[in-house]
Amino acid sequence: MDRGLAHTLQLGLRPHVVVGDFDSVDAAMLERTRDQWPDLVVQRHDRHKAHSDLDLALSFAWGLDPAEIALLGGGGGRLDHMMISVTMLARPYYAALPLAAYIGASVVRAATAGFRLQLPIDDGNLLTLLAVGGTASLHTSGLRWNLTGATPLASGASLGLSNELTEPEAHVRVQAGTVLAIQTHGKPLP
Repeated sequence: MDRGLAHTLQLGLRPHVVVGDFDSVDAAMLERTRDQWPDLVVQRHDRHKAHSDLDLALSFAWGLDPAEIALLGGGGGRLDHMMISVTMLARPYYAALPLAAYIGASVVRAATAGFRLQLPIDDGNLLTLLAVGGTASLHTSGLRWNLTGATPLASGASLGLSNELTEPEAHVRVQAGTVLAIQTHGKPLP
């Protein structure tokens, strides 16, 4: 994404691809980056596009058949952008990707029916499971309160809120529906 170029450079990382409408990129920074890395792929899209920069970037990445994708985000800014960005991860074709989004203090992963998530405690000891687009049926292990298919998780329900990992790694197997798994470091629950 185009704003991500500045963040990438601030972190001392080498960008390989920049995708977006470039409404938030300093032109001189982009030029310096292209001079430093002539093989930088730049995909410029019209400002009046029908998709967000993140959607375009994920579509590009999906086409590369990656072993894994890591999204980095600060978690600040507009709430509408944040909600669309996070729920976008739950689209069936993105939920099937080996994708982890690092947003502020949280790590977000998505999975759809037939997929299993491995959630290492290093990514956070608190876990919220959120069904997206309808009710989900899950089987979990390694949590204080494990869910089984007998207890469906309704979209927007608080049932999946603030669980706790009790093992070095928790597992979530999605039997039906789509779920977002949001891990955050926090105090153990009482």
